[in-house]
Amino acid sequence: MNHSFFVRTDTKKVVQETYWSKPISLGMPFKTTLESLFKQDDKDRFNTIFSNALDHETEVFCAHIPIIEEQEQLCFFIVSAKKFVYVLALDYLADLPSSIQESHNQVIFAMIKQFAVLRGEQLMHASEEVYNHFEEIQKLNNDLVNTQRQLQRANRKLEQLNLELNNRLVKDVLTGLVSRYQYHSEMQTVIQENPQAQGLFVFIDIDNFKQVNDNYGHAIGDQYLVGFSARLASLSCTGVSIAMRIAGDEFGLYLHGMEAADEAVVQHFYQTFTSHVTEDPIHTDAGDLPICCSLGMAVYNKDTTNLFELIEFADFAMYQAKRSGKNSYCVFDKKTYEAEKNED
Repeated sequence: MNHSFFVRTDTKKVVQETYWSKPISLGMPFKTTLESLFKQDDKDRFNTIFSNALDHETEVFCAHIPIIEEQEQLCFFIVSAKKFVYVLALDYLADLPSSIQESHNQVIFAMIKQFAVLRGEQLMHASEEVYNHFEEIQKLNNDLVNTQRQLQRANRKLEQLNLELNNRLVKDVLTGLVSRYQYHSEMQTVIQENPQAQGLFVFIDIDNFKQVNDNYGHAIGDQYLVGFSARLASLSCTGVSIAMRIAGDEFGLYLHGMEAADEAVVQHFYQTFTSHVTEDPIHTDAGDLPICCSLGMAVYNKDTTNLFELIEFADFAMYQAKRSGKNSYCVFDKKTYEAEKNED
């Protein structure tokens, strides 16, 4: 018995979709539709029972119809469920004793009906599962899009904050000079353009600034610092200069591009500084207030090539100028520096 087959077809198109089949004949060509198995008269019979199955879901219909190739009569059991029609074709029923054919048919009816119902439930479950997965994917996709938008907004805000922060780091808020957070980088940039040249770092402390704050208040003290900073920034010097506020009433000035920052260069700078910065009093709302400064100087590419050391050396020289009576300058001397360090 090699003619049995089981197929599932769509309810709208009678197109064969095989779940299990055994070839009706070894020489039989492949058929794409169930209708192509029959002659025209038998095709009408099959279509009638097929239509009845569509109209009465889960009810099993049976018909004996010969197939076209071998004129072999098969028994077709047809049932529809959940948009599909299931067809079971058997070729051995005619050989069964009549006494058991009816009971056998009932078993087949129950089997194919149960299969169709279970298969329909399985397809429905699968469809619901796919739908649920799709809904979850859509939700995740929406969450991803929203997250991307939030990230873009956060990045734009971060860029703006970084720009504002960078401006604050480069410039001191009160005076407009290079700030203490950035002067090392600014100096390094200048040095890299002419690494063999010498540079003069001047550490400047305003003498008696505390008295300005104590006598006139911090608002006048700020005006005083702003006036001083404007003079320092406009100081005309040879080469490249960077004016900076280090902290409070402490300032720095770096001059780079000299062949040799010798005593003559130092004296010329100090004369220029006093005539331009400290010779005239600074105008404030409390009146014109005198100014004097203590300066310490160290030379890059002579005393050191380390910028942190350079500033430390100039700071050391500035305190020597203060100890000597203020309103003067002192050039860094390594022997004096090492002697005091050893005493500590």
